[in-house]
Amino acid sequence: MKWGRRFLILAVSTLMVALVGVWWWRWQAPYRTLITFTNALYDGDIKTLYDLTPSHEREQTGLNMALLERTYHQLSPLLQQHYPRDHLGRIQRASEAIRHPNEVAFYLWFQFQDKRYPMMVYLCRLPNESGWKVPFSYFVWLMAKGFYSDPNLFMFSLGYKRVATTDGGSFRLP
Repeated sequence: MKWGRRFLILAVSTLMVALVGVWWWRWQAPYRTLITFTNALYDGDIKTLYDLTPSHEREQTGLNMALLERTYHQLSPLLQQHYPRDHLGRIQRASEAIRHPNEVAFYLWFQFQDKRYPMMVYLCRLPNESGWKVPFSYFVWLMAKGFYSDPNLFMFSLGYKRVATTDGGSFRLP
């Protein structure tokens, strides 16, 4: 009786730890993808940035390695000037209502004297994808929205005609 009870307690405890571990691992998955994306963004790792884009973005917007690299070279000076990596203060997972359940937004807060706006990064997990992805064109469009009066003109000048969204769709640039 004593061993049976101990075994039951051990089995239930092991199951609880495993369930909490799986839940924690899945909850942290978007954060791990965000860290991979930010490191690739600041290191200029074009291949990793491309690998993190969802397939619908490649199909609907025509995103390829050349376009991503051209975009990165236009975006990099803005990142270094306005969002320097060494000034990253904290990362906050957005808590407001999201558009669909497979979307997560993060605010990256930087320590500035002149700027109080965070960088926003949206991640999505679509049914036909494995893991969390970052719609790169949407990220660039949001960044351009903060820097230019007409983000669509900036995107169009880079070669984009559409911008991918986190729900598996895209919108046309006017």
